[in-house]
Amino acid sequence: MSRTLFITGCATGFGRALAVAALSAGHKVIATDPSLAALTSLEGSEAQLLRFALDVRDSAAVTAAVDAANAFSPVDTYINNGGYAFFSTIETADLDQFSEMFDVNVTGGMRVLQALLPQLRACSGTVVALSSVAGRVVFPESGYYAATKYAVEALHEALIQETATFGIKVRLIQPGSFNTKFLATATEKSPQKDPTSDYAHLYELWDSRKFSILASPQDPMLVVNAILSSLEHPAPFMRIPVGEDAHQLLAVREALSNDAWVRLMADRNGLDAPHQPTDLPGPKALISNIESLTAAQKQGLITAKAAGHLDHWSDTPYGEAALALVNTLVL
Repeated sequence: MSRTLFITGCATGFGRALAVAALSAGHKVIATDPSLAALTSLEGSEAQLLRFALDVRDSAAVTAAVDAANAFSPVDTYINNGGYAFFSTIETADLDQFSEMFDVNVTGGMRVLQALLPQLRACSGTVVALSSVAGRVVFPESGYYAATKYAVEALHEALIQETATFGIKVRLIQPGSFNTKFLATATEKSPQKDPTSDYAHLYELWDSRKFSILASPQDPMLVVNAILSSLEHPAPFMRIPVGEDAHQLLAVREALSNDAWVRLMADRNGLDAPHQPTDLPGPKALISNIESLTAAQKQGLITAKAAGHLDHWSDTPYGEAALALVNTLVL
């Protein structure tokens, strides 16, 4: 079925690749980006493609873009793709910079959605939001970016409850690590690490533990194909992890309680403290009490090891022996 897609952030990355693929598939596309010049190389007929300069922070620009889009071809699919990241510790981040990022990643997307919802309700349309694996899991220095994606997830959970009776469908896309300009842009926008900071001795640990469970940057077409293939699915709401690392991270996240997950991640990043009975045991505790493991703990250990979340045990006493024991666990 041919659709009319309103896509934000089409200059590069997922937005650009999605616009190209959608046009190739015969859909109509309203391709938007703050830089109209960045959209000139998108190829499509006047009947199929509308390019529009849009800064989602500007309410008047949003109204103009939505009016132009519906005059071009009534929109039935909104793909909220625009956004960026910066990385910093909670203590040292510039909160004005966070406010600016939140306005783009969250509030801006909602400005567009509010403007499009009357039309989307009228046609029982589809809303696709580019969340992230960071919408469900957090790493050191990613808290502010993850907060924007947690917010995106919450808003779209509310959206489906409010609009499902109008026939609207919602998709939350949760990519892992992909070969786009995301990391380069984030690096450019992130403050320089201070070698005199009280956190300086942790930077290398944080990076090594994070990158050990993220995949090498993957092909963005995996995300594009996941979006396009979801559009005709009858489910009113779908969370769609994309990428091997996203699937593995979220499998571990789902295998543990909320608090057990947080404590596991804190362990991976240097915590050495008493645990709760429901947590995954550490290496020494596992060796001492393997017979008392619950089914949930066994599942958690098996899933966590498969995803690389227990690799840090190798650096601890009893770690290798404990990892070997995990291999013997049977549910």
